Amino acid sequence: MPTFNYEAVDVHGAAHAGEIQCDTRVAALESLQVRGLTPLSLASGTDAGAMPVLPRLHSMKLTRSSGVSAAQLVSITQSLAALLQAGLTIERALSITANLQERAQAHSILAELGKAVRWGRSFADALSESTLPLPPYYIGLIRAGEAGGSLAQTLARLAELLRRQREVRERIRSALIYPALLAVVVVVTIVLLVTFVLPRFQTLFAESDAPLPWSTRAVLAVGAFVSSYWWLLASAVIGMACGFIAYVRTARGRRRVDAWLLRSRLTFGLPLAVESARLLRTLGTLLANGVPIGSAMRIARASLGNSVLQEALDDAARRVKAGASTSAALQAAAVFPAHAIQLARVGEEPGRLEALLVEAAAILESESSSKLERLLALAVPALTMLMGLLIAALIGSVLVGLLSVNDLAL
Repeated sequence: MPTFNYEAVDVHGAAHAGEIQCDTRVAALESLQVRGLTPLSLASGTDAGAMPVLPRLHSMKLTRSSGVSAAQLVSITQSLAALLQAGLTIERALSITANLQERAQAHSILAELGKAVRWGRSFADALSESTLPLPPYYIGLIRAGEAGGSLAQTLARLAELLRRQREVRERIRSALIYPALLAVVVVVTIVLLVTFVLPRFQTLFAESDAPLPWSTRAVLAVGAFVSSYWWLLASAVIGMACGFIAYVRTARGRRRVDAWLLRSRLTFGLPLAVESARLLRTLGTLLANGVPIGSAMRIARASLGNSVLQEALDDAARRVKAGASTSAALQAAAVFPAHAIQLARVGEEPGRLEALLVEAAAILESESSSKLERLLALAVPALTMLMGLLIAALIGSVLVGLLSVNDLAL
């Protein structure tokens, strides 16, 4: 009887690993589910020897350089879900979806996945062996969907989750384009004025014996320093940027920056809203697919980019494991939005936790959009006024100096 090596989590989120003897892979998955375990990986003892014969997908990377973008991942997942719901097998769905791809790289990736499935691998195993940089919950959901016979519904939920997350990212990126360009224009304009325009007037003022106002002398001194020591200023800016990046990469530095992003009024609570929405939608999707709340919290942790929220979710998962309710565990973390906790509490009573978590995610996404618009509504005029004031101050200082020269001439 074949022996399968497994890694799984129980209803409390605790990790389990070991061996199980079953006739088939499907029987092994069913046996794990009977024990109350959600499998994360399952491989037979003969897989290692068979791997050289099976298609190797390790060279296929799901990145822009390999021809598969985040938008294409959403489209591929939606296509697979629709084809499976129409009654096709996963092998046939992969073949059709591969033929629909315009880029050769995406076609090749899907063709190799279909070949692996045809050789007897499960879809989840084919994805995991490919080393594709999928979201951490993707393969776990696919594996659970295959084991429960609901792969089509699982892919549909994944497609919706990925689509929502991509929409939020694209909305934020699009909204930040104009302020970023405006900031670049401000910096370039000031540098040009200080390094090229002001030195032209310095010769004129040097030939005159008129006493210059302090503002003119200060501006000319700054222009002379920047013109002579621009390399020193550039080195200092680059050094500070590199030092800040190195500091943020440390555990202490990242935590301090993440904590500032969550509590600072300058961010209007936007990082908390975006991260919480991503977490709640991921949790709702995992719960709707039958993953226990403890395991769902453990899997969804990787979807967070803020270390403070990751620690808070770890604490909530430990409380759930100890027997606390989901809403009480999230509330005890003292980080997550209050109305999200309230919706979770309401959802626990009728057993509709996953639906209300998704609803809370939709509310937070709407709030994040309004907060982003409010932030930009203040940032754009502020940058415009700042540029105008700086340029006016520079030009005004030069004009005052010219008036002083003219007064002396008269």
